Amino acid sequence: MTAGLNPTVAPWVAILTGQNFGPYTLERFLGAGTFGLVFEAVNHSTNGRFAVKVLIPGANAEAILDFQNEGILLQQLNSCEGVIGYVDGDVHHIDMCTGIAGVIVPMAVHYHVLTMASGSLDELISNPVARARLGWIEKLKIWRSAVKALHQMHLRAVAHRDLKSSNCLLMIRQNQTHARWADLGRAKDMRSPASRAPVEYLHGRGDMRFAPPEYLYLQGGSAAEDFIAADYYGLGSLLVELISGHPMSSLALGDIRAILTEAELDLIAGRRRDLSSLDLKFRKVIADLVEVLPRSIQVDVKVLLSTLCHPVAKARLTRSPYRRDRLNRDGLEWILRRVDILIKRLEIEHRAAARSNNRLEVSA
Repeated sequence: MTAGLNPTVAPWVAILTGQNFGPYTLERFLGAGTFGLVFEAVNHSTNGRFAVKVLIPGANAEAILDFQNEGILLQQLNSCEGVIGYVDGDVHHIDMCTGIAGVIVPMAVHYHVLTMASGSLDELISNPVARARLGWIEKLKIWRSAVKALHQMHLRAVAHRDLKSSNCLLMIRQNQTHARWADLGRAKDMRSPASRAPVEYLHGRGDMRFAPPEYLYLQGGSAAEDFIAADYYGLGSLLVELISGHPMSSLALGDIRAILTEAELDLIAGRRRDLSSLDLKFRKVIADLVEVLPRSIQVDVKVLLSTLCHPVAKARLTRSPYRRDRLNRDGLEWILRRVDILIKRLEIEHRAAARSNNRLEVSA
């Protein structure tokens, strides 16, 4: 299970597996993030199973701040069904031998106890066979669930700021799959003032393949609308992942490292790229993406992606291009309605095809 892990992290998996954190025993390592290790755990009082996220011991000050921020926001959003449930959290101390005359020193380990998910969306997306097996109705339903989940977060004035398939957990209940957003370390309470220097908001954090263009070109902002625009892009990119297996920025812009280098040189020279010049690249990718979709939904999906993944952040915040939704001031309400229409359209086509097949079988 530890193959491919950072060599400095792998030993902690062995050390922590089997440890008791209060009533929770860490039984199985599930995965690692930027600053956390996730284990499947059992509550030995109730036999309930949970996910325990542990801050990697020795993490830097920024990682500790992100971990604490995640705990605060998860508790704040605990009534929000679109976010992974927060159950408990504390600091556990483990005894570590220093190697100096066998001296034992207690080490503090911060942890969150979370609802156990059925899996993550990237497990489906990264497997071409599994992604191909998932029908378009199912893909759109999962995406709609992710949109609704983010909508709930925004209504509570929280922006996620790190949307991607690996942070989208899936909960399967009675043959229904629902999305839950997790990994809120980089999330932001938009009612709170900026907590970092303005220059820190120019760029994104995390895996930059998923970042919107304004972060790649060091043009990000610290206002609420900047965070919302970035989240909208993340939703569009998630749909692109479901269609193609790749995030939008990677498909449209190519070499992300080269772009970051170019952006740093532009910043030093005082140059600011006009992001609208990227529009043609994005339109070409979107046109290619929709070609693989059922014909009946191609036009609408093209509109959705062209809006959510517009290279200019402010353009994502415009009102719905559909006349019936133009009076709606909530950007995600019209998205939800449009996806409902697309799902219904495909379901009608599916039933018609099934009836046609049945008639053919009877006549044969």
